[in-house]
Amino acid sequence: MAEIAHPDTVTLTQRLIRRQSITPQDEGCQDLIYSYLKPGRFRTEPFYQDGTVNLLTLHGQGGPFVLFLGHTDVVPTGERSAWSHDPFGAEIVEEDGRQMLYGRGSADMKGADAAMTIALRDFVHAHPEHKGTCALLLTSNEEGDGKGGVSYVAGKLKEQHLIPDYCLVGEPSCRDKLGDTIKVGRRGSLTAHITVKGRQGHVAYPERLINPIHQAAALIAQLQQPLDQGNEVFPPTSFEMTNIKAGTGAENVVPQTCSFMCNWRFNSLQSEESIQAFVEQAVEKLGLECEIRFVLNGLPFVAAEGDFCPRLARIIKEICGIEPELSTSGGTSDGRFIAPLGTQTLEFGPRSLSIHQIDEKTDVKELELLTEVYIKLLENLLL
Repeated sequence: MAEIAHPDTVTLTQRLIRRQSITPQDEGCQDLIYSYLKPGRFRTEPFYQDGTVNLLTLHGQGGPFVLFLGHTDVVPTGERSAWSHDPFGAEIVEEDGRQMLYGRGSADMKGADAAMTIALRDFVHAHPEHKGTCALLLTSNEEGDGKGGVSYVAGKLKEQHLIPDYCLVGEPSCRDKLGDTIKVGRRGSLTAHITVKGRQGHVAYPERLINPIHQAAALIAQLQQPLDQGNEVFPPTSFEMTNIKAGTGAENVVPQTCSFMCNWRFNSLQSEESIQAFVEQAVEKLGLECEIRFVLNGLPFVAAEGDFCPRLARIIKEICGIEPELSTSGGTSDGRFIAPLGTQTLEFGPRSLSIHQIDEKTDVKELELLTEVYIKLLENLLL
């Protein structure tokens, strides 16, 4: 890797981590970020909707239009006593010869927010008369239900005919080393809220009751059956349980209902309708009485063809010394709202190994290298 220093990226990341912006709260993160860009005469447009704070800040005019996309909200810390370092302390710790920055959001994704901000600031300072437009879009509701977030702003961009040519999402895309992965698309996400109805009764009289927990277990086993093997673009559709609730609190009572929540990350071989049909068939096969509510969180997408991916890959190899793999694995991101505009949409950010975990952390040197990748990308596209 190249020896590159961008200490302001690290400082800004620390300042952002210390703001407890648990979704959908922003806690002044976007104002802090804009304070770094304001001296460069970036113009700004805030969007407030459904309790969500969004900030679009731009420099330049016309095309090509390069958009960086991020979020300032973070997931809750979980049991704070389980952390070895204060989740909002932004402490830098020496580990095996590397400096690691601890804190909720260090990897997902305040580190990338800072890297994008400093890259834009430094690029505009060096090239105030650059061609086209560069911009940063931030939301405070990516980790939550997304209401009033990037989906809303994307509609406004379309209304204003302000369509990016290129969008780079700073989500943590890499696995083992910065530079090893570019996300060129994402699977869709469908959640099901299922309540299985039984008949409450005393455990000593099984003939008088219908145990919804047993029935739910049978249904979950059916839902775990593979839907496909994936294709040349996407990995297989996956299924995971996320929540389950049942019981009266008594050890000798079978409850009336068992409720659970589950999620499919689905590829282009599936659809919302095909998965719903699969669930309904499983319920019918088992003869269950259920209430089911589906929530579509996003459809699968692949980056539009063009010059964006090869340009980014060349820059990553130059700065990070590694040939990136092109992948559609993992979760979803707000890129799903920008890609349908016809924008070439890619994701490249820090390593994802510790995201949403206790002791989330990121490598300080990799944050500085990430900033350099973003600067070089702006130079490649706008000079």
